Amino acid sequence: MHGMTQKEIKERCRRILYSVPRNGKVLDTVDFHFLMQVFALSPYYELKTQGKKIVGIERRDAGFYGSTCFYLIREDGSCTDISFTKIFRVDGDTDDVLKALRSAVVPSIEAFRMTFRPFTYEGIICNSLADVDIDHYDLKFRELASIWIEQNGGVDSLVKKINPTADNNTHTYFLDEELKSSFRQFHDAHTHLRFLPKVINRSNQ
Repeated sequence: MHGMTQKEIKERCRRILYSVPRNGKVLDTVDFHFLMQVFALSPYYELKTQGKKIVGIERRDAGFYGSTCFYLIREDGSCTDISFTKIFRVDGDTDDVLKALRSAVVPSIEAFRMTFRPFTYEGIICNSLADVDIDHYDLKFRELASIWIEQNGGVDSLVKKINPTADNNTHTYFLDEELKSSFRQFHDAHTHLRFLPKVINRSNQ
């Protein structure tokens, strides 16, 4: 890891993650030791390890939208998720608030998902939900979130209202149901949703 840039470290972590099958283990010894060096930089490392030896690293499901992440396996058989991207983020609190906001609008997203019908967009045929992403337009999600965050006390206040870190819980959400409802209503009133082919949506990100 010595001499590598943050970008190079994250890219290697990502390559390792996607080289491992879902629910599979990191078997390569070199990859395992590299990841352990990276995770040791995390401000959450002591909380995650709980003073126990780490005997394995696995790739497992993480939250919504089919994403995956690394899990640390402790010597007593217990495990916990850990993020390699969060280690290098300047503002992890903002990231956590955004995750909580995305969680709050899951009912709206799922309701829209149910309306899907096959369509063609710029010559690209989309036959199923596997072919598309759900995109926010008029106001992008981050733009919408920034406005609501400013109107509701800011990141420093909102991050205190998020569920605490716990083993095997990659779901980040507001503990206050009124906050969830407030953002969901704001979201539904001030933005629109559409289906876009994944190849187009992800090329614009």
